Amino acid sequence: MELKAVLSLTPGDVAAEDVLDHRGNVIVKKNTSLDKFLIQKLTISKISCVNVKEPEDFLTTYFEKIKVSKTFKQFFEIYSKNFFEYKKMMEQFLHSRVPLDSGKLFDIIEDITSPFKHSKITILDMLSVLETAEADFLYTHSINVALICNYTAKWFRLDEEDAKSLVLCGFYYDIGKFVIPLDILLKQGRLSDEEFKMIKSHTTNGYKILQPLELDERIKLAALMHHERIDGSGYPSHLVDEQIDQFAKIIAILDSYEAMTSYRSYRAPLCPFTVIEIFEKDGYGKYDTGYYMTFLERMVEEYIGKEVELNDGTVCVVVLINKQKYSRPMVKTEDGKYIDLATQKNLSIKALV
Repeated sequence: MELKAVLSLTPGDVAAEDVLDHRGNVIVKKNTSLDKFLIQKLTISKISCVNVKEPEDFLTTYFEKIKVSKTFKQFFEIYSKNFFEYKKMMEQFLHSRVPLDSGKLFDIIEDITSPFKHSKITILDMLSVLETAEADFLYTHSINVALICNYTAKWFRLDEEDAKSLVLCGFYYDIGKFVIPLDILLKQGRLSDEEFKMIKSHTTNGYKILQPLELDERIKLAALMHHERIDGSGYPSHLVDEQIDQFAKIIAILDSYEAMTSYRSYRAPLCPFTVIEIFEKDGYGKYDTGYYMTFLERMVEEYIGKEVELNDGTVCVVVLINKQKYSRPMVKTEDGKYIDLATQKNLSIKALV
């Protein structure tokens, strides 16, 4: 939004807000495209300045706006620099087993996150629009999950030392995938039984790779167990509930979240409420109940006060969490009407705007 003098307005400028005369009457409504007659009307009404939309204001979704923001451009520059540092460290480890320096890994997290601790755009949302080379997705995936671990550790009430260990889990837990051929990892369509068996082996392979390292045992177990599910449906050992390590339970959730929200060439970032709905449909009874419910509640809290578009085109603001159905909160329309999406089953959140 830009404040522009009426004398400098040109046909095609769009009012970003209602324009009121000195009596408080609306003379130009918000989102009206100005023509020469409306500009003349503003002049006659002795309006000196008008807020008009800037090019980025015409973007239709929240994520499109993030992608062209100065904040994201700064984030991308910092992220890219640290990405290459991490990739170099990981390649040295994979090729010659030079141990990763935990201090440098924490420095990467701090360098990426510190400029944005008070930003209106969260790290989670910036990761959703981040585009990187497909061949580098394993490195990107590891950094992204480590960043998500760092961002969400407080949600799970971890102390400082446990939070650091969880961040290291993010960097290490999928290390077994680095020894799987990239063409199999990136294969579109159905995997053969042999290929799927190879993919599943990344858990045990990752555990073996990490065994010689002087790391918190929970980091090694996260590599081994992050595909286990509390109902026994996971792999490699079909463990249930208390048999699964605490950190592995958390990483299982964050790994799924990153997979659903990370950039894909064939789709735009999923709306966070779509992601929450997928978790509600597929996750109950599979993820640890305490961590699962905490994660969903805190995710919705991230978007309270944000504008969303419903599937019927109505633009609303998220105002209240529905703890029985996190993906269907209470929203408020522009004219002050409240809609409880938990009871209005024909309505749903289509996108953030």
